[in-house]
Amino acid sequence: MSAHEHRIDRRDFLKGRIASDEGTGQAGSARFLYIASAVVTARAEDCPEVARCIAEMPGTEIHGIEGTKIIVVMESENNGDIGSRLTEMALMDRVFSANLVFEQIEPLNDHGGDR
Repeated sequence: MSAHEHRIDRRDFLKGRIASDEGTGQAGSARFLYIASAVVTARAEDCPEVARCIAEMPGTEIHGIEGTKIIVVMESENNGDIGSRLTEMALMDRVFSANLVFEQIEPLNDHGGDR
């Protein structure tokens, strides 16, 4: 096999469009679940309200509040959604910062999206 047969386009990889069959070069046919966690910081007295607003975002859960930190977990089948949500959090009133802490990519099978 040549190196070209296993080549994955960097732009496709970063956008979550990875070929499902090795060597086909057909990007976009595989499905993945993107799981990410973030820490959002705000004043301690603002954290409960900020956390409530974040929890209203689709595919987003609050896993805890500790002092000035809100621990957030996000899931999506589109990698761009994670970045968009993180940016939305960072731009919220009373939020000082929103930082990605962890990201994992899980392949989805073709049987209803089960992991």
